[in-house]
Amino acid sequence: MQERSTKGLMLTLGALAALGAAAIDMYLPSLPTIDAELAPGTGQAQFTLSAFFIGLGIGQLFYGPASDAFGRRRVLMGGILLYCLASLACLFAGSITELIAARFVQALGAAAGGVIARAMVRDLFSLDEAARAQSFINLAFSITPLLAPSIGGYLLIWFGWRAIFLVLCGFGAACLIALVVRVPETLPEDKRTPLAVLSLLRSYRRILSERQSVGCMLSAAFAFACMFTFFAASPFVYIEVFGVPRQHYGLLFGLNVLGIMAANYINARLVVRMGALVMLRIGSLVSAFGGVMLFLATALEIGGLYGVVIPMIIVVGSLGFIGANAIAGALEPFAALAGTTASLFGFFQMMLGAAVGGLVGLLHDGTPLPMGALIGVLSVLGLLSCLLVVRPVRGMKSGQPD
Repeated sequence: MQERSTKGLMLTLGALAALGAAAIDMYLPSLPTIDAELAPGTGQAQFTLSAFFIGLGIGQLFYGPASDAFGRRRVLMGGILLYCLASLACLFAGSITELIAARFVQALGAAAGGVIARAMVRDLFSLDEAARAQSFINLAFSITPLLAPSIGGYLLIWFGWRAIFLVLCGFGAACLIALVVRVPETLPEDKRTPLAVLSLLRSYRRILSERQSVGCMLSAAFAFACMFTFFAASPFVYIEVFGVPRQHYGLLFGLNVLGIMAANYINARLVVRMGALVMLRIGSLVSAFGGVMLFLATALEIGGLYGVVIPMIIVVGSLGFIGANAIAGALEPFAALAGTTASLFGFFQMMLGAAVGGLVGLLHDGTPLPMGALIGVLSVLGLLSCLLVVRPVRGMKSGQPD
């Protein structure tokens, strides 16, 4: 595959994978407004975020095996169409219950992008090259959370929170067009796995018995849970505790995305030489360092707003190392089950994300401490998963795709 066409494909896959990120990040500045309008005094707006994570997790369990059985492209098209329709349902939601339900369905559609884009990379590349390709996807993916919160903030001010979901529907439609025009089928019929419940359960058991895959999944799940905690808590911490204007929330949010982009760029340049699992350990160490810094700053009330912003850049930025290398490491042992493995990978992330999203609401006390404590614990658990569960990296060789 020529380098130019490869980069174009990676950019398109990055946009498809960003469907979920856009649906999360663009509406974050509106959470306090939605709470005040649809569920005054109840704090139920955060459940729209938890519902989205649950939908992503369940959707990923379906799309991976379905794409292994029926091919990547057709299944991906169906998911994006569902995403667009559910975005319109969010636009017209008349109650917080309706919005929670519509967000769940929207997530079911968005899940197709993340799972199948990752599986397509595994179809095309070996371990270290796949990690490099994942970094390029993540760079494209990172443009969305860099811009989405600011766009959402201004849409909220100018047109109200419902306009955000109209824009998300438009983004989904654009992704569907790009898929039709630019993305080929990457899984030949002779490599597809028939869809059967017993076979699927055996596949899950086989994947969960592979130490490298499980360790990579856990490392990534805890690291991404740190980011999900930030998603759920930061609108209230930044806007209500520190008084940041809603239209400026996206600027602070974007600093974290710049950290991810920088780490992705570094990872793409180093991973082929150093190895995906070595870079995963580096990323886990960086995440734990930032998490402990954040906990100390919030517990001791050091640094005010900067005491939260700077450690969060470190924690979230570390995902540029962790995400690409963890998914490449998890998928590497299972060429014929890449979609199913990617489904489990995403399921762990989203279920833990839904749990911490709900926990943030329960622990909310009007201070940044619950966010700092939770992220500190999660980041250390991610490091322990990487060090104790993933197999030693010494002497490991990269495999080629079957």
